[in-house]
Amino acid sequence: MNFDQAKTLRLQRWRATLDDQDFRMQNPEGHRETLHEMAATLRDEGLIDHLEQFDMNEMADAAYWHAVEELQNSPGHYRGASTYDVVQIDNGSLLGTISRSIFNFESDEPRGASFAYDGKVYSDADGVRLTLGLSPKIGRISGLVLEMNGRRYQLVETERMIAGVTHRPISDADAYRALIDAAQVAHEERNLRAFEKLRPHIESAAFCMCPACLDRFDAREDCPTCAGKGFVTKAAPAGLR
Repeated sequence: MNFDQAKTLRLQRWRATLDDQDFRMQNPEGHRETLHEMAATLRDEGLIDHLEQFDMNEMADAAYWHAVEELQNSPGHYRGASTYDVVQIDNGSLLGTISRSIFNFESDEPRGASFAYDGKVYSDADGVRLTLGLSPKIGRISGLVLEMNGRRYQLVETERMIAGVTHRPISDADAYRALIDAAQVAHEERNLRAFEKLRPHIESAAFCMCPACLDRFDAREDCPTCAGKGFVTKAAPAGLR
């Protein structure tokens, strides 16, 4: 393979990663980091120059901003780096937990000596699904709702791995407000490094943007839904309210 062929092939792989919407929406920070690392490797190997690397990094950053803006206006997404309680929506009973995409029942379900867990979550072009180890049963995950055996379960996030450290969701309203304000400044200034450190903590928090005033300064002061906070507590299954 000559130089031009090698460069074309590697650039095609980079472009395919850039266009991988599932990866981008599932982990915007990881998607951007991977693209930057791929571009740096191409430069180190002499396949691109510094200007080409700069342009590729600019495209990666633009894809990141586009992804986080979409995520702000969309319902919750399943995150493979998170731990969830799987709670039945109509009565609040705990079915089990999902941790790093591994599912285990709350009760002592028989799983067989060769199985270390009860099920696993997979993500592919067909969506997100939960497959149980000892049966062909498959549950479908849409947003943060699991549908399986005719029942619906809420995935309640209890932990998330962020930059290699496990964090519990922020539950202090003042701390959340401070994060939101800091992230807004970082977003307006296009300070990507600051924003990407804040965003996962905001997303995993026990709160979310007020659906009535959308945290707009001119509307939130008199908003009866959030009492002027600009955010509300995330809805919980009926049995946990």
